[in-house]
Amino acid sequence: MAHHSTKRSKRHRASALPARGRTVAAAALTVAAAAGMVGTAAAAPAAGPGTGSADSDRTTVKAQIAALYRQADQLTQTFDAAQEQEARLSLAVERSQAGLQAMQTDYEHQRATLGAIAAGQYRAGGVDQRLALMLADHPDTFLGDQAMATRLSDEQGRKIAEVVEERREIIQLQRAAAGQISELNQTRDAAAQSRTEVTDQLRKAQSLLNTLSAPQRAQAVQADLGQDPTSSFTGEQIDPTVIDHLAPADSDRARAAIDAAIADLGKPYVFGAEGPDAFDCSGLIQQVWRQAGVELPRTSSEQAQAGQQVPLSQIQPGDLVIYYAGRSHIGMYVGDGKIIHAPHPGTRVRYAPLMSMPVNMVVRV
Repeated sequence: MAHHSTKRSKRHRASALPARGRTVAAAALTVAAAAGMVGTAAAAPAAGPGTGSADSDRTTVKAQIAALYRQADQLTQTFDAAQEQEARLSLAVERSQAGLQAMQTDYEHQRATLGAIAAGQYRAGGVDQRLALMLADHPDTFLGDQAMATRLSDEQGRKIAEVVEERREIIQLQRAAAGQISELNQTRDAAAQSRTEVTDQLRKAQSLLNTLSAPQRAQAVQADLGQDPTSSFTGEQIDPTVIDHLAPADSDRARAAIDAAIADLGKPYVFGAEGPDAFDCSGLIQQVWRQAGVELPRTSSEQAQAGQQVPLSQIQPGDLVIYYAGRSHIGMYVGDGKIIHAPHPGTRVRYAPLMSMPVNMVVRV
């Protein structure tokens, strides 16, 4: 964004910065609230193995591991949102501080010119000390003082009014900057809480994995997130025979995004990563579309709003596929009934069946 430094733009600068602060502050509260809701929803799964046959115990453990990965996936999106908001707030705070510093410097320069006015008033029998004190502590009283006003020329009165107005703007900027810093701290706290919760879920998953044999561990880690048996959400459905007759990608940028996703196959899933060497699910989608010249938001729930929703029956390669009731996971359809996605920790970017998870919606960018 452009910055203006002329005196003519000082008032615009003062009004724009607090408005930006209010916008990012409201968004930060939304992030913090989301962190609380997801954290509450991501309760630990049922008790561990040891209550039935060996086969049923292994099945139970694998189901619990999948549940923990799904919960970690939800929390990862909350963390990503907080990280994104922290970046925006940090930029807003930086701009506010820069604007405040520039205005403060200008204010000090303008106040210096009041010395000449004060000296002139003193020589004319006025009260330069009163002028200085009233401007410092009670500018409104000073400007409304008719006796003092009669001692000032129009130019002197205008100059004093400018300095007083600039002081008001500085006070407003100081309050806005303080609010932005407070919201930034709240957002950082939300991100830290989400990170702790994700780490806790992954630690639980690892503990359960340790109860399995090496082949069983590998199988459990490589499994997709699958259906969520604790939710009644089953998602959109499609006749499998329709998939073979779906239209190809209809835009150059969709093909470019697909090529970028194919180039990322095999790169590891890392919590909170957005490339170029590792990804979480929404980080992958953001990165491949960025390479196609399209800037998407950071989280899967935001990406769900970044284009036109289309029926699953009309899906085309390049379309975003958002999964689960909470829109907590995302992949990109690449044709032949497959998506490319970053599944969960312990896996790498890979192909998966389009219907391997409950489809919430399909979005065309």
